[in-house]
Amino acid sequence: MAVTDKERKLAATLSDPVLWGQAYLYNRDGSGRDYWPHQVEDLRCPAKNIIHLDGRDVGKSIVLSTDALHYAFTTRGGQGLIAAPHQGHLDTIIEEIEFQLDTNPDLMNSIALTKYGKPKIHRKPYFRLEFTNGSVLYFRPAGAYGDAFRSLHVGRVWVDEGAWLTERAWKALRQCLKAGGTLRIYSTPNGLRDTTYYRLTSSDQFHVFRWPSWLNPLWTEDREAELLEFYGGRDSSGWQHEVAGEHGKPSYGAFNVEQFNLCRQDLLEYQKIVITDSELRDCDTEEAAHDRLEMLLNLTPRSGQFWVGGDLGYTNDPTEIVVFQEMEIGERTLLKMILRVHLEHVSYPHIAQIIALLERYYTPAGIGVDNGGNGLAVVQELLTLDKYKGLELEGRLKGYDFGGMTRLAVRDGKEIKKRTKELMTSLINGALQRKQLIFPSDDLEVEDQFTTHTYTLRDGKIIYSKGNDHIIDAVRCAMLIREEGNLDPVGEEVVSLKPVLTNPIFI
Repeated sequence: MAVTDKERKLAATLSDPVLWGQAYLYNRDGSGRDYWPHQVEDLRCPAKNIIHLDGRDVGKSIVLSTDALHYAFTTRGGQGLIAAPHQGHLDTIIEEIEFQLDTNPDLMNSIALTKYGKPKIHRKPYFRLEFTNGSVLYFRPAGAYGDAFRSLHVGRVWVDEGAWLTERAWKALRQCLKAGGTLRIYSTPNGLRDTTYYRLTSSDQFHVFRWPSWLNPLWTEDREAELLEFYGGRDSSGWQHEVAGEHGKPSYGAFNVEQFNLCRQDLLEYQKIVITDSELRDCDTEEAAHDRLEMLLNLTPRSGQFWVGGDLGYTNDPTEIVVFQEMEIGERTLLKMILRVHLEHVSYPHIAQIIALLERYYTPAGIGVDNGGNGLAVVQELLTLDKYKGLELEGRLKGYDFGGMTRLAVRDGKEIKKRTKELMTSLINGALQRKQLIFPSDDLEVEDQFTTHTYTLRDGKIIYSKGNDHIIDAVRCAMLIREEGNLDPVGEEVVSLKPVLTNPIFI
């Protein structure tokens, strides 16, 4: 029987992930999916081992989800694993894949059904898709040790944000890939040198793609100028990693991942509250906004000793406020995170109202905030406006300049100072070493930020990575406001400071 043109076209579409994606996938605005030239090159690359050094906003998640769906749709009995350091990274890819399934009936019809007629889309304990042709896509977070990978044996693996996988997770991941299987690794580089990801980018066994952010067709001079200002120039590690997609200057982990993971627990009392400007737009008066915020926070009065830290970003930046409860367990002092308030596009008068509400319900011993962004304005409101005088925050509320210095002691008549941000970080590291801090195990954003925060050295100074650190900065402020009582300005004893827990490795 002769093959028709329609059958030839279908065969060509099914064999080419680019043509298949254009035929089956859609953009969020409803238009048909099209691919940028660099994405086409990746999707059609025949290499068994591929690794990326990518800037932000270059479409790597689109490429990864396209290739994974095409593989499952066209491979009978295929098994593939989408892996990432944390669940939060996977959620972005899962959201894209679920959107495509909901948008295209042909794709949804390719999902196998249970005996009850429901699609075989499993969400617990991990996300998994089963297809009518017998293919299965597994989605697993690596965590610290890669335990979720150990039961799998698959023919294809896609790794998102591979630069952040731990060495133990890499070992577990490699063991679950069948001999002759395909490995595709996508990541923004982080500058860490003593990692499997860094080594693989120099391996002859891997085809390397380098995608700087300016490959995005929407890149503009204004966007370039904005990022240059944010990261501090082309020589900064942030620009090199996040924009240029280069290893750049050597970077080091600001926190020890294993020690951090030992400090994570299931906290039944923990609350994460998200408030956006849209929930406050219809509040015409200050009283209405206060009542709305009190309802959204939904707090109950607590007894005990509490410390509050806040990174109060500009209106366009997120604001993070954390609350720690200090507890005495035997001879040990523990600091347990019991609340995180995440604010988006919320103006500084409303942020001041939120801090006032936290004061009302917790009566914290100290409230520390970052003086940048909205911080200075919030501190001034809370300390000077008559409506907040009754809170008596003088001495308990302090704003910190992260670029400034903190006096630790006076010795022989001379002040001994430490850079404030380094001091804050060393306080967190010391508490992690002593297992004094307790973080909620189910807050994936806390995990993501603490395990991916890095620093570089410039002229002997420590420069911390920027962008994904708002929760960390809030914790920094809480730790410093608590510690300030121990920093005796006339004492002879100096706090021992060790800013990092990883060994610098220079290549």
